[in-house]
Amino acid sequence: MTVFSHMIGLDVPSLHVPEHFKPTMDRPWLVDISRITPVVALVSFFPAAFYTILIVMDQQITAVIINRKDNMLRKGEGYHLDLLVIAILVLICSFLGLPFYVAATVLSVMHVNSLRIQSESSAPGEIPCFLGVKEQRLTGFLAHFLIGLSVLLTGIIKLVPLPVLIGIFLYMGVVSLLGQQFVQRIA
Repeated sequence: MTVFSHMIGLDVPSLHVPEHFKPTMDRPWLVDISRITPVVALVSFFPAAFYTILIVMDQQITAVIINRKDNMLRKGEGYHLDLLVIAILVLICSFLGLPFYVAATVLSVMHVNSLRIQSESSAPGEIPCFLGVKEQRLTGFLAHFLIGLSVLLTGIIKLVPLPVLIGIFLYMGVVSLLGQQFVQRIA
């Protein structure tokens, strides 16, 4: 698409990618906590308390859904270890001024579903038997490693036209919407 638009002289907007790896706002990497007034700290306590409850509930609900007996997981669950990791990541993100890390319930459930093992031999018209889940951490690691690797590919990423990215996100949204049971019942 980029080559074609350059050949015919179209000015197609592309993704804006910063030249240097630095915060997009005019601030240092670490948030200056000394600039926070006592009034702001006191007022922000109440939303922070509710947000803490929200993060803990999201983590626990996701862990319960993933570790239910229907998934036939063999490895033990780590509810407390998960909370410790989330707490450390939230602390790091707070000091760096980054968005907080959450359990991402929908992505976690989809990841478990993608690792399902089903019987291959079944009679025609018979639903395959669920055998369990291929428990591994490689796919999660590889996905996040590739996201981190994208920092090195900024020269290529900024050539991608914005309409292509919008089209991809629109397609993903429509496909995921059509996969919802509520929408399937209406249609």
